[in-house]
Amino acid sequence: MQFPRHAASLHLTHNQHKSYYETVAKAIESGTYDDEDWINPEQRQRALETNDVWELQWYPDTPVGSYRLLAADLDALLTAAVAVEG
Repeated sequence: MQFPRHAASLHLTHNQHKSYYETVAKAIESGTYDDEDWINPEQRQRALETNDVWELQWYPDTPVGSYRLLAADLDALLTAAVAVEG
């Protein structure tokens, strides 16, 4: 398992929406999961179908300025995250 470089912090979250008794669809509708954070439209659709979301947020240099990515599959998420700084 490879994580992206992070000089500050890194947070990996699974199914945060369930902590609020929401579905993925409801979390998207309410803005919890922003469209621009999905690694691709296929992962967004899969998350809607499975009600499963992995979220990775990391601060590559300092506690100011971060990346946030969402996916239904952990492996796809980590691959995309490492490629961000590629």
